[in-house]
Amino acid sequence: MQIKSGRVNVLKLSLPIQIALLFMLVFTDCSNEKSNEKKAISDKSDFRQAVFEDNRAYVKFKSFQNPDSTWGFTIFVNSRPFLLYKKIPVNKAKYGFDSKKDAETVAGIFVKMINSGNMKPSIDLKALDTLGIIIRNRKIPG
Repeated sequence: MQIKSGRVNVLKLSLPIQIALLFMLVFTDCSNEKSNEKKAISDKSDFRQAVFEDNRAYVKFKSFQNPDSTWGFTIFVNSRPFLLYKKIPVNKAKYGFDSKKDAETVAGIFVKMINSGNMKPSIDLKALDTLGIIIRNRKIPG
């Protein structure tokens, strides 16, 4: 082994030492990558956020009519159901939207929020009032 100005000449090291150094180099790098990957996946919200930043997700919605004749919607991300709202997504609402148009208006807003990185979209009573969406207390027919 020959040392020049603080550096080890790797070519002059014995074969077993070269193999050991190569082994340490390769497996140390791999273990760091695996631990970083596990850490990223362990927190689901961070993982979802990372997936959306790296690959633009395809986000869409579909409205549906509830058995009580109100309307709801489902948000799909990459063709998989992501959020389902059978009722208006505010705390005081007990029933769905009065019209398909109202459900689709809010669903469209939620799609825009998800596309901008907000994985937990929400809306408040003031915004619903601004949109002209009324929350009714109705009885289920039957």
